[in-house]
Amino acid sequence: MTIISQKQKIEEAVNLIKNGNHVVAFTGAGISTDSGIPDVDGIINILDNDPDFIGDPFTFSSSRYAINHTDEFYKLYRQTFFQENAKPNYTHKFLADLEADGILDGIATMNIDWLHKMAGSKNVFEYWGNIRKNRCTGCHKLYDWYILKKEEIPRCDECGSIIIPEFIMKNLATYPDQVKQGTDLINQADVLLILGTKRGPSSFPRHIKKIIVNNETINDTSKDDIYIKGDSDRVFKEMMSQFDYL
Repeated sequence: MTIISQKQKIEEAVNLIKNGNHVVAFTGAGISTDSGIPDVDGIINILDNDPDFIGDPFTFSSSRYAINHTDEFYKLYRQTFFQENAKPNYTHKFLADLEADGILDGIATMNIDWLHKMAGSKNVFEYWGNIRKNRCTGCHKLYDWYILKKEEIPRCDECGSIIIPEFIMKNLATYPDQVKQGTDLINQADVLLILGTKRGPSSFPRHIKKIIVNNETINDTSKDDIYIKGDSDRVFKEMMSQFDYL
């Protein structure tokens, strides 16, 4: 059996991207860990090590917990999802550059960190929304994330009620219009980048050529997939060097 090196896989992936007619990316939490935002396992570790928290990630991510245990919720929220100093890394920048150059059609993402848009990507479908959207629990007035930067426990300037992230208020419900548009985008792709997500490549249409980049072992890849195991930031830093016009 021929063993293909990491360098060869990256070169194959670059050629596939360059020759694709409709290249699309599907991204998960793993691409943002290099920006200082924990993935699911990291969040679980933070919750497990907090002596004042009792429950699991679903408890923490519920509107009931955020409203009834607001101090503890915001203490944990600022250790997990809300990293106000987080910046886009090479993966985010690479995808934004591909889109700007007309190579990438768009991104469907499970991430709420807003780093794709911060990097400059325009056609982004956020299945769970993003942290910039925050709402009053009383009158439902919408607030940007700046309110969280100004106040430890943000309160509505209209009714005085607690403000919480919209994705928490929705109890982790997806945005159906975003999911539909993201799914439509993926269905039209001939090359799909599957990056930093536990979702397996077999869950996407079989006819699409797939490039999987993940720090974790992915077991349901096919012989036609290009699977690159490793840190996405390092992988895309190397990929970017092979796109001399980006």
